[in-house]
Amino acid sequence: MHPIVLTVSTGRCGTTFLEKSFRNSFANRDNWVTHEHLKQQITRVGKYHRCYDPTSRSDMVNAEIRSLLTHWKSVAKSGPVVDFGWTMRSLVPYFYEQLANQLRVLYVHRHPIEVAASFKLIGNYSIYNSEDWAIIPRHPNALYPQFAARWDSMTPFEKCLYYWLEVNAAAQELKQVYPELNVLEVKSSDLFRSEDVLQSIVEFTGFDCYNRPVDKSRERNRREIFLLERRPIGQEWIRYQEHPEIIEFAQRLGYDMSKEFVESLIPKYQLPPGVVPWLRNRSGYWALKESVGKTLRKVGLR
Repeated sequence: MHPIVLTVSTGRCGTTFLEKSFRNSFANRDNWVTHEHLKQQITRVGKYHRCYDPTSRSDMVNAEIRSLLTHWKSVAKSGPVVDFGWTMRSLVPYFYEQLANQLRVLYVHRHPIEVAASFKLIGNYSIYNSEDWAIIPRHPNALYPQFAARWDSMTPFEKCLYYWLEVNAAAQELKQVYPELNVLEVKSSDLFRSEDVLQSIVEFTGFDCYNRPVDKSRERNRREIFLLERRPIGQEWIRYQEHPEIIEFAQRLGYDMSKEFVESLIPKYQLPPGVVPWLRNRSGYWALKESVGKTLRKVGLR
């Protein structure tokens, strides 16, 4: 039997790069390489955050999840199986119950400021708040419920930082809850810097059975200009200093949380210079364009 590997991450951690690299290098009909194969609407990864209780898991596990597990068991007879997406991290307890040591977990994390800024641009905790993915401090399984007292005064950027904290604290907890679970922890930045780290992931996921190096994808996720113009990071970034829990946990993972370093990360998430980006941001141009597009699609004109 070959390994079956799930990934634990917040998202925005370079896992698309991993999926493309492994697909280019190894994918064939005898193995499995995907990214977010089951979407959050199916796994309800936010709702089932830290779902260790078997009774709760019975509500989580649906026909799509059972079907995928059965199929993966079959594929793993001929080759390794990996999904690099964040949307299936809630399935780790259930899959470990079913697969025991055949299951492995790749844990990828990134600097919290970069993750939170990236999610804020997308609209998390502003226009997107579904319990399918979102974790809030009033969640019954929240590790940091004390944030509830601050929640209503927190900006979307700060709420994205809280999400980072909950996900990564839960990832660290997995090692304590399941001490026999095989977990490989990797910093996102090392995916792009270190050939040794990539090779360690090849070996961990079982793709070293093909005896060839990984062919690194040259594609990268872009920060789309409309995101920077619509929801840029402003001065709210400095408010990370109001949350010592996030600073302490990030430092434990080896991240520099000094004001000087954090400030150096911010410019790439801010409004681009120039009159046109400023006008689009101030006028709500992109929101209006989106609204018009939806209206045209509704009436069949687009």
